[in-house]
Amino acid sequence: MNTYKNLILCPISIALLIIFGGWEMGAHAAAPQGFPLIMAMNIGKKNYDDPEYLAALSRPNFVILGFYPDWRGKDGKSSIEAVVQAIKKRNPAILIGQYTILSETQDSTDRTSADTDKGKKLDREGWWLLNANKKRVQWTDKYNAFEANITQWTKPDEKGLRYPEWVAHRDYGIYFRTIPGFDIWYFDNALSKPAVKTADWNRDGNNDANDNSEILRAHRSGHVAEWRKARELRPDIFLMGNSDDLSSPEFSGNLQGAFLEGLIGVSWSMERWQGWEKMMSRYHSAMIHTASPHLVGFNVWGRADDYQQMRYGLTSCLLDNGYFSYTDPNVGYSSVPWFDEFDVHLGDPVAPVQTEPWEQGIYRRVFQHGLVLVNPGALARTVRLNPGYRHFDGTQVPEVNNGKPVTSITIPSKDGIILIRMDR
Repeated sequence: MNTYKNLILCPISIALLIIFGGWEMGAHAAAPQGFPLIMAMNIGKKNYDDPEYLAALSRPNFVILGFYPDWRGKDGKSSIEAVVQAIKKRNPAILIGQYTILSETQDSTDRTSADTDKGKKLDREGWWLLNANKKRVQWTDKYNAFEANITQWTKPDEKGLRYPEWVAHRDYGIYFRTIPGFDIWYFDNALSKPAVKTADWNRDGNNDANDNSEILRAHRSGHVAEWRKARELRPDIFLMGNSDDLSSPEFSGNLQGAFLEGLIGVSWSMERWQGWEKMMSRYHSAMIHTASPHLVGFNVWGRADDYQQMRYGLTSCLLDNGYFSYTDPNVGYSSVPWFDEFDVHLGDPVAPVQTEPWEQGIYRRVFQHGLVLVNPGALARTVRLNPGYRHFDGTQVPEVNNGKPVTSITIPSKDGIILIRMDR
């Protein structure tokens, strides 16, 4: 498992270690001060120079952006570096990440793509993932992208690089070498299993199943090859992947962060199809199988005015030490919805990570300045509390967040609540 004893401690990494220093809680590493922790995923619209959007992007603890090569603002002058610097000027403590993807890319002739250089390299080296009929494969046609063969069964180029290492060099040169303000290198689709069900990964003329153990190891090793090259090129940067499972021997401990996309609120959400407990197990596993500082994003989708959905997701997230991310489906990854609860200062956890219910199926976690309760069950539950807690004062849902003291509370099904100490 990666630890920062193995890294070159340049000034940036030292500062980040100070920010994320702290104490251990069981199997989970140090939790930063000041819960709740908020993450923003903003890889959609590229109007990053818009003053209002820029201000919103500066509010969370960390944000992932999706610049394309040679991005310029509407005025044609604003640069990637200028946007990154502007966000950090507003919020010096924020961490900023840049989106990349290894597993797929657009065709070299696609004039709508800013990444045609990747397609041209895949053409030149024969690195596309093919099926037994020598046809390129896709896991979806939604993005007009085709899969790359990221395994060791491909031939290296003239510099001895295969596609994972080549992409790492390419993205480093575009983003992470020239923009030192990036703190996070984000890898989309860092999946434990290939997204396509069958293809000829080992190039023997026959289709292989994506759950074949040899294919799985080769696929995961391809991702790890990119991560290792990224670490070699930027030793001070945090590596974060959009991944379904990091518990494999190849993946465990190789990333400092994970984005758990759509845990609640979309048609394919884990909470919907496998239940809240299985969803939480995935969350806890991601915390365990990432390296410090465990930048795990707990992503929930819902309308900007669906306060119950937000509370349900946020209080579930607060049972462990991750970062809460909320996405409005009307705008996707192109806004930063903000809620009164995000501005509540709970301080550090007093209780460890919670994996078992407290009372009547309600889960509880106590913090320095308050507590959180969540009811994942199908029925409303009423529980009694020790005196000394109250609702915080809010403007969005004043009938809930009304500042009143509470010793007994009824929590509806799939809802949660943040309470603060009376002396706050």
